[in-house]
Amino acid sequence: MFASATTTASDTAGIEEGWEYVTSGSTIKLGHTKSSARLTMPQVGYGTGSQQQAVTAQSDASLTKAFWHIELTDTENDEASVPPLRGSQIPCGAQIRLINSDTSHALHSHGNHKSPMSGNQEVSGYEGRDSGDLWTVECADKKAKLWLREAPVHFKHVETGKYLQSLPNKKYRNPIAGHQEVSAGKKADANAQWMALEGYYFR
Repeated sequence: MFASATTTASDTAGIEEGWEYVTSGSTIKLGHTKSSARLTMPQVGYGTGSQQQAVTAQSDASLTKAFWHIELTDTENDEASVPPLRGSQIPCGAQIRLINSDTSHALHSHGNHKSPMSGNQEVSGYEGRDSGDLWTVECADKKAKLWLREAPVHFKHVETGKYLQSLPNKKYRNPIAGHQEVSAGKKADANAQWMALEGYYFR
């Protein structure tokens, strides 16, 4: 079963019972809790660093390039011998890949390139697949056992231990004017909190 959702951070009470969990195989938008911008891939390459596809955060909630497909992975082997069933609830502490549904590029990071504005660790869209695509879901509520929609989480990069973040005061000019830089930083602070918002959820 699946359901589409257009709820925003302001109407959490509108989530139907039984659909409150983020699940494997769902395709969702990720909102930055501090700025309300959505994680997106504007299909512009970095001019420095890896020169891979840029990843940004943008305030326009209608962007189609802001949908991300969630792949739950085997924490030991990177690949599950039996792939997790679509609709499986994602535990806090699970490793995932986030695949941009418009480009099929994976949310990626690497310790050897710096982000162009803040000088933090670069986050990019990567066409291939490797261990640089793996992120651990850390629920902000330490008592939580499962990733809940519209509940704050952090994404910790498995290879480098850095956290996916966006700094609202670091904004690009043309050709992606107004987009916030997305990078990976050392702290699991307010800049590194995200929520699962609009999307297509399975159970």
